[in-house]
Amino acid sequence: MIFEPLILNSSRFICIHIHIEDGEVISIKEEKNLLSALTDLGMELEPISCGGRSDLYVQEREQWHSGANFFALAPGKVIGYDRNVHTLDEMNKFGFEILDATDVISDKVDVHSYEKFVITIKGSELSRGGGGARCMTMPVARKKVDW
Repeated sequence: MIFEPLILNSSRFICIHIHIEDGEVISIKEEKNLLSALTDLGMELEPISCGGRSDLYVQEREQWHSGANFFALAPGKVIGYDRNVHTLDEMNKFGFEILDATDVISDKVDVHSYEKFVITIKGSELSRGGGGARCMTMPVARKKVDW
C-alpha cells in the first residue's frame, strides 16, 4: 500500500541510496523514487495506491484518514478502516476480498476461505486521533522495564 503522490511522484522528499562497504561510503546516489530504488536492489513490489489512482483529492483524503494504515495478520491478510472505500476498491482490483469485521466476528465469514482479504472495521472518529489498525495493536500494558 502506497500513497502514490509521495512514493512515485517527485516531491520535496527525495530517495537517496548510500552504498557502504566495510564501514566506508562508496557512493551516494539520488534515486527516481522508493519503488524504483527497491526494484534496483532486487525487491519487486506490486504497489496498491491508497485512495485509488484517479483522483489526487481522494488519495489525499484517504491517506489523511489512515487509508494506508493496516494491521497485517499474515501476508495478504490485513485489517483496516471501512471508510476508505476507494482504497478498498483498489485492493479488491488486486484480488483482496473485502470482509466486514462484524461478519468475521459472528462467524458468517470464514477467513480461512480466502487467500487475500481486508477485514474492515468501523472507526470514523478513531482516525481523527491519527491512528489506524496498526497503531491500535500497540500494547497498552507492558511489564516494568528495569532501566
